[in-house]
Amino acid sequence: FTSLRTSNLNHHVKTHSDDKLYVCHLCLKAFRTITLLHNHVNAHITQCILTGTRPYKCSDCDMAFVTGGELLRHRRYKHTLEKPFQCSVCKYSSVEAGKMKRHICSRTGERPYACDLCSYASKDACKLKRHVITRSGEKPYKCYVCQAKLSQSGTMKIHMLQKHGENVPKYQCAHCGAFIARKTDLG
Repeated sequence: FTSLRTSNLNHHVKTHSDDKLYVCHLCLKAFRTITLLHNHVNAHITQCILTGTRPYKCSDCDMAFVTGGELLRHRRYKHTLEKPFQCSVCKYSSVEAGKMKRHICSRTGERPYACDLCSYASKDACKLKRHVITRSGEKPYKCYVCQAKLSQSGTMKIHMLQKHGENVPKYQCAHCGAFIARKTDLG
């Protein structure tokens, strides 16, 4: 294995380790790398989307969500109106830390997330990550049904719905009841 990036080498080395430090908060299955965990959690989310299941229910209204993060944001926006992130310069406040960070960057013009290979810089870490993956041609998301490789998790979700829909095999997790496409992901 060779790579120009140290992070890629570190990631590759972890694939040979027996240490499983990354645990799924939904079913408690453990993984060697964060990428394997993300793919596994995406399988949970994709299954929720395919089946229409929304396991995170709001206690204040009839809304339900695929992820706990979506529920937390909903509760803050619609019920508690809590905005824990406050700008120290102006009256702006936000429900989400990422939005506050972008607000501060927009005030200062700062673009702290810079590409190592070109002059691209962004206010947002996610946009830099997308840029680096697109620039490198890397396609880290692999469809477990047809083996197609894609560069973004959102593209993977769209691919699953459009190309496979109901044809995705379904296995149920004995711990949490979630449906998973690959039996090996059940642990």
